[in-house]
Amino acid sequence: MSTEAGGFRTMELRITPRVVQRGRNVTMACLHQIHDSEIYSVQWYKGTQEFYRYTPLESPTTRVTPVSGIKVDRLNSNETHVVLMRVTQNLSGNYSCEVIQNAHTFPHYTASARLDVVGIGGLRATELRISPPVVQRGSDATLACLYELTDAPLYSVKWYRGRHEFYRYSPTEQPATKIFPFAGINVDLARSNQSQVVLTKVSFGLSGNFSCEVTADAPSFATSIVSNNMEVVVLPPLSPVIVTSQHYYMPGDILRANCTSGPSRPPSDLTFYINDIPVSPGLYNVHPAPEGLFRADLYIQIQLWPAHYERGAPILRCEAKVGNLYRDNSVVALYTANSDPKIERVTSPGSAAKLQTCQILLLLHIIVWANNT
Repeated sequence: MSTEAGGFRTMELRITPRVVQRGRNVTMACLHQIHDSEIYSVQWYKGTQEFYRYTPLESPTTRVTPVSGIKVDRLNSNETHVVLMRVTQNLSGNYSCEVIQNAHTFPHYTASARLDVVGIGGLRATELRISPPVVQRGSDATLACLYELTDAPLYSVKWYRGRHEFYRYSPTEQPATKIFPFAGINVDLARSNQSQVVLTKVSFGLSGNFSCEVTADAPSFATSIVSNNMEVVVLPPLSPVIVTSQHYYMPGDILRANCTSGPSRPPSDLTFYINDIPVSPGLYNVHPAPEGLFRADLYIQIQLWPAHYERGAPILRCEAKVGNLYRDNSVVALYTANSDPKIERVTSPGSAAKLQTCQILLLLHIIVWANNT
């Protein structure tokens, strides 16, 4: 569709057919609502290259500009339509028409559309779309195979995990669907068809490459294949937990703190902040957890200065992130011994109220380490 300006209402570039077999003709119609007497010119482009122009005030009114591969049928082209003859596959791409109005400011309006030229058999697979793009372990995933067929019926759609075929749709066979066993893959037949396959209760083993292979029927049996990657994850069930070596801190004290997040897969990235300023460097570790998951922890040691207390008790914050899928924080206020109220360990919603056994042992380890340094 067009951009709108100067009171101009609608404009469209209509390509017929939009998906065409190579060697055929294509008609491009520039549909607008400007009277012929108000038009200065209509210009046609493939990408940024102009290949045809209609200018009613000039003689001749039409002009063809050579562009590699484009053959304009001048006898059947006019002020609103351009006919391309015997198109080739390298003519696939974006086209536009620009209408310039015959006025003092020469306002112009543009509409765009895409042409796809396919091989013999008229087949083009465009995309393998995985929804959701990142899947929580144990949930369902829908894999949609987007393709276009012209001048040929569908022969089959085959689905692969890596090189192993696990699902096939063949409309000429009975039954039309067929499942091939693959460890960890559970196909929901009721929701799977010629354009999508639904996997239930996905596991970590399904992270990786999936492909769909589309084949047109006789006589060409043309084949096209597209691929995509699926990622299976487990996000942390709770907010990160902060453990400090002391209950109270004064300017000049050494702050020793640990932040733990998990279990998850992949492990969380952790960052400490004091008054929203990142603390670095730190000691980051990843530890195995049951069911193939991981716990991540980050240890820091930093001296506190009077500047940290300019606005009251410093705020220690730990942020846990898993890519763009998950982000959570926990905070601790570093009060002095005579402060009121006493230290609040974790104030982020959803955080654990009690320290787990491993975190208590970690706190004791930090205290012992601190006394020996």
